[in-house]
Amino acid sequence: MKNWRVGLTIILILGSLFALWDTFRLWSMDDTAKAKMATDEPGELLALQQKAIRLGLDLQGGIHVVLRVKLEEIDDAQRDDAVDRAMQIIRNRVDGLGVAEPTIVKQGRERIIVDLPGYTDAERAEELIGQTALLQFKLMETPDNASVLLQRLDSAISALEISKLSDEERARLEAGEEAVTEEVDLAADLLGDTVSDTAALFAFEENTSTAETEFPLTSRLEWALYSSRTNTNWPAFAVSKNDKEKVDQWLNDPSVASLIPIDVEFAWSTRIETRNSKQVYMLYMLKRKVQFLGKFLENIALATDNMGAHVVNFQLSGQGAARFSQLTGANIDKPLAIVLDNRVESAPIINSKIRQRGQITMGSSASFEDARNMEIVLKAGALPAPVEIIEKNVVGASLGADSIKKGFYSSLLGLVLVLLFIAIYYRLSGIIADIGLLFNIFFLLAVLDALGATLTMPGIAGIILTIGMSVDSNILIFERIREELRTGKTVRASIDAGYDRAFVAIFDSHVTTLITAGALFLLGSGPIKGFAVTLFWGIVISLYTAFVITKQVFDIRKGYRTLSI
Repeated sequence: MKNWRVGLTIILILGSLFALWDTFRLWSMDDTAKAKMATDEPGELLALQQKAIRLGLDLQGGIHVVLRVKLEEIDDAQRDDAVDRAMQIIRNRVDGLGVAEPTIVKQGRERIIVDLPGYTDAERAEELIGQTALLQFKLMETPDNASVLLQRLDSAISALEISKLSDEERARLEAGEEAVTEEVDLAADLLGDTVSDTAALFAFEENTSTAETEFPLTSRLEWALYSSRTNTNWPAFAVSKNDKEKVDQWLNDPSVASLIPIDVEFAWSTRIETRNSKQVYMLYMLKRKVQFLGKFLENIALATDNMGAHVVNFQLSGQGAARFSQLTGANIDKPLAIVLDNRVESAPIINSKIRQRGQITMGSSASFEDARNMEIVLKAGALPAPVEIIEKNVVGASLGADSIKKGFYSSLLGLVLVLLFIAIYYRLSGIIADIGLLFNIFFLLAVLDALGATLTMPGIAGIILTIGMSVDSNILIFERIREELRTGKTVRASIDAGYDRAFVAIFDSHVTTLITAGALFLLGSGPIKGFAVTLFWGIVISLYTAFVITKQVFDIRKGYRTLSI
């Protein structure tokens, strides 16, 4: 029956190796290999990161965000649990993305603190956390109406900009316009072209100051969306990243906004993309009426289309399927904008009537993470109230790496010194204790991996405290054995007596520490809980290694006539 210790230990070793395999794979990869895997096999890298032991915000850097839930924008009846529901939705989004083991806690009546270890893309985190997930489908404005509206907006914006000029600047502008007009007339005569076409040529290709004055808006827009069947230009425009703020400012000016029909609206794309080596945002002209709502979507799943592009598939409920079928059947060969939180995700052309199954295309610039974000946000649902980010701190990777480096080397140095001291002071018995100590750390990491825990600096402190408890246990056992040997007992009798006498003291100290760890876990939060979890399992494993693994080795040594201790 005594061989059960050997059998159980072998099973635990094999189980621990299996649990730590993914952690070993991930931690042994260099940055280049991780970057290549992120490009070639992003899904596998994500799965590997989720299975491996994750490092906390203090070890690998990350993002610390403080959110405020705008309770004043919802009804009184919805305010009671709005923050709790927002926390759950944010947790679902972050957990689903596999960012890291997040810390999401409530602060006061309307604030939420979110820590995202290992995540340094602040803009992306902001999108993920703050989106209310209002998904709508809208038709685009017709090309003819768009051209007429752009002309009116150009005139209004031109007048707006001229009104801001001083008298001297306005005089210089008028003089410049006269000179350009003469050049245009001369070019028209030479080219045999019309004045208007030549002027447009000047405006588009030469980008003269006159064009910017007379066509301030359209000179910054490039038509970008068309139908492959009818080759119809639809009102979507590429706007240079540098011009986005200016265009946005114009469209929101009261004198300009008043010219936009009440049933028409402009909407920006969800992300920046690259066109002709330029970084641009897409600006869409949409019909304001919502044609379809995302609440009818079911069974949302990430997938790839025939071209290998990332898409989000969905199914429609009975009522939603009928509406969507009617909508798509009546607008074939027209683009249908997919609008998420007032920003356009993409505007695919409707090729045929869609009944029960559909697909959200992510646009040419979308990455796997973008598609994954869309899937998670839609699955998690809408936030119960708008949220605003009132504090956002990014813990740099250099700080995290520095913490890891210092923590690793200091822990390694301390461990080596302890192992050497025990081996020198207790000789061969000390080496046995060292083996038990290493098994203690090995099993503890495997348990943390199996629990999906995140390793933080407080967690490392828990490991170090566990090492101290384990060393203390072995010292108590060894000293009791030494005392028994001094009384003249045999090796066999001394070992049995030593373990029996030390057991009560070791058990008492471990149980009191376990109670402390339990209290910290129940009453603490964030890093305190991490420390409590590490300490709890470290103490349990310490008892096992001291009274099962090392005891098994000493039982073998009972057959010896002398004991090196």
